[in-house]
Amino acid sequence: MRLMSFPDRLTLAGLAAVFTCLLGWTAAHADNYTLVPEDKIKLRVVEWRSTDSKYASWEALDGTYNVDDAGNLSIPIAGQIRASGQTTEQLSETISDALAEKADLPGRPFIAVEIDQHAPIFVNGSIERPGRYPFEANMTVMKAVSIAGGYMRARDESSYYDRDRIQAAGDYRTAVLNRRDLLMRAARLRAEIAGQPDFDIPSEIGGVPDIGKLKAEELNLMRLRAVETNSKVEAADDLSRLYTQEIQSLEAKVVSQKRQIDLAQQELNNVNSLVSKGLTSNTRQFSVDRSLAETQSELLDLEIALTKSRQGLNESQREKADVINKRNAENQQELNTISLAINKAGIDMQVAQLLGDQAGYSAELARMGAESTLLGTTKKNFKIVRRNEDGSYSNIVADENTALLPHDIIEIGVEAAADASSAASQPRQPAGALVPNVARSDAPRPEWVPQTGSN
Repeated sequence: MRLMSFPDRLTLAGLAAVFTCLLGWTAAHADNYTLVPEDKIKLRVVEWRSTDSKYASWEALDGTYNVDDAGNLSIPIAGQIRASGQTTEQLSETISDALAEKADLPGRPFIAVEIDQHAPIFVNGSIERPGRYPFEANMTVMKAVSIAGGYMRARDESSYYDRDRIQAAGDYRTAVLNRRDLLMRAARLRAEIAGQPDFDIPSEIGGVPDIGKLKAEELNLMRLRAVETNSKVEAADDLSRLYTQEIQSLEAKVVSQKRQIDLAQQELNNVNSLVSKGLTSNTRQFSVDRSLAETQSELLDLEIALTKSRQGLNESQREKADVINKRNAENQQELNTISLAINKAGIDMQVAQLLGDQAGYSAELARMGAESTLLGTTKKNFKIVRRNEDGSYSNIVADENTALLPHDIIEIGVEAAADASSAASQPRQPAGALVPNVARSDAPRPEWVPQTGSN
């Protein structure tokens, strides 16, 4: 029986594990996000071809697809696929089933789906650049304001909107979150290099909100990567065991063949003695001599096969070591890159804090989530217009930290503070000073004042 070559076995096990990891990773990071119209997804299709004993990519189907207004994807061969309301993991299963059925495949192809771009949100009102912007994961009203250029600045010198404060706050928080993620990733990489199944949360970010969820995501990735590596190692071990069994069988055959050669040689010596005495014919001598030569040739074939099996065993053992060493080298290289990124994130935090101090924004308040200062002499109001499943719309009163969804319309209004006239005559607070909220608790609630965003 012909043994499958080691590269083919390793490719089979490795690619299957990689697609399993891709699908699991996509599901873990999608956080149960369901697709909506105008989302864009990236699709990759790979099929196992038993005739060639390898995986083949369907490059004709690979690419980016848009979810249309009806919530469907139009994919060649598969046809119209319902995407709206499905997670990327559910969508990959649906596409795989459709391709297997329409193409009459012997098995289901592997499908990798990831979100390339979310559907848009719409920002209007008192901001610098009203318009349509792509939705992002974990997006809040504050992030939307920052992307849209910040709050609109008045065009005269008597009043202004502190867009710089919002920008500094966003930059500082982004740097903090980036450094948090990098520290957690570095801890996971160190554990992988050390061969540990788990890792501790770094002390620098202990107690940070949602830190347990972040660790769970990194731990999930760690386990998926371990599955991929272990599958390759197990494939190498299986091949090594096969080679070991083959070597043992060949060695036993070599011993038996040498025994047959000894017997044939003894028979030839006896025939030669009889021929010299004239007791037998030369034909008998030639027959025994030819039999001895064939037996010796078979021994040579066995020894060549034994040598090849030993070479194959050494190669499989070397490949096993290479799998582990390559993964550790990649982890170490990524860890070095992350260490530099952590240092850069720390510098970004310092720069954002300095800029925030100049703009009158306190980084300490950002860490506490307690920015309750007045921006100039105005008060901001936020409203979200959100479409319901039945097609109707709801108006939601929001604040800067309200989470957004795709297709949300964010309206930003501004109203004069109760003491705007007196505040206008007050000198501006120096950079870095905290401005308390002096709005009276008994003042009537102001009405919503929408802004068009025009100059």
